[in-house]
Amino acid sequence: MGQLCRLCGSEDIRLVLDLGMQPLANKYPIPSEFDREERYPLQVEFCTKCSNVQLSTIVSRKVMFEEYFYLSSVNGALVSHFEQLASTLKSARFVVDVGSNDGILLKPLKALGVNAIGVEPSINVSKIANDLGLATYTGFFDAQCVEYISASHEKPDYIIASSVFTHLENPHTFVDSVRSLLAPGGTFIIEVEYIGNFLSTLQFERFYLDRVYYYSLTSLIHLFEAHDMVVTHVEHIEPHGGSLQVHVSHREGNSSPDSSVHDQLVIERKALTLDAFAHFGTRVNDETHKFRQALINLKSSGIRVAGYGAPARVSTICNYGAIGPELISFIVDDSPLKQGKHSPGTHIPIVAREHLDAHQVDALVVFAYEYLHAIREATGHAYRYFTPIPMLEQ
Repeated sequence: MGQLCRLCGSEDIRLVLDLGMQPLANKYPIPSEFDREERYPLQVEFCTKCSNVQLSTIVSRKVMFEEYFYLSSVNGALVSHFEQLASTLKSARFVVDVGSNDGILLKPLKALGVNAIGVEPSINVSKIANDLGLATYTGFFDAQCVEYISASHEKPDYIIASSVFTHLENPHTFVDSVRSLLAPGGTFIIEVEYIGNFLSTLQFERFYLDRVYYYSLTSLIHLFEAHDMVVTHVEHIEPHGGSLQVHVSHREGNSSPDSSVHDQLVIERKALTLDAFAHFGTRVNDETHKFRQALINLKSSGIRVAGYGAPARVSTICNYGAIGPELISFIVDDSPLKQGKHSPGTHIPIVAREHLDAHQVDALVVFAYEYLHAIREATGHAYRYFTPIPMLEQ
């Protein structure tokens, strides 16, 4: 037995995966900071009552997000995704984008003439958006933020939170803020990395300390029902290894779930079980060991290996697998905020793409594997390409 489920309060919550002591996955240190890196237990718990998945330890969101090194707009596929999302919102009167990052949704909304404001807690990232003329409130989405927006704008008919909900320390407080700000008849759209995809495709690397919760539709319905809100629609979307886009409304009026909600709940009753998590944990251990051994074998054969893409998942994989620069010489990343820094914990250098020209390698481990095709194109199909877990040559 673990602690209480922080969504529904149940005592029937079980430890299903222990990934050891891990650093903060989105803090990319320079050498002078190596000795000051802190580590925390990365333990995953599952609630058998509401199908919530949570971490046992919550690291302060202030420590986590006031300075951040993830820029959405360096990812071409995400840019396209948010352009498509913006097109569905073109008739909106006013949109609030929570966790707006560098303005990846605000930019196409502005181009469509939609009135919108972003909310972004990371000081360095919100400055980038504001410098581009994309109105962004610097801070967390809390009562103070709601008061600020309410004083200067009408109530939004859409509130968006994409790849934000999993990071929240207190989702109940967040939902209260959404409910108070959202216009009657308005829609709250969340996009969350889906725990069902983690299990079916072995994406254990998507567990890291930034994200406190890992949602199923079942757990989201439990959460919103506690705040007199109703989930009306759900669909699967591509970003972040497979996510759910969920539409939520005030319970007042004619809001009711459509068939997509029923169909997804039927799937989850069969897929999200303690047995499924036990099988998942065994596969995580086996495939991580195979990945490390494959890198050792490549090195023994004289094959020089680098990585491509330094998303947060690099931290989970490499720290759990004890993989450092002795096995992966460096990692190429296209974000200027990460270049010149190192992977958390294992301290693999992170470099710009041009580094490949001067430092020849034979193989690339593509950590940002969902963008494998684009990475092959960008590197001229000049290498052997591997995905990490499971390690497969592509």
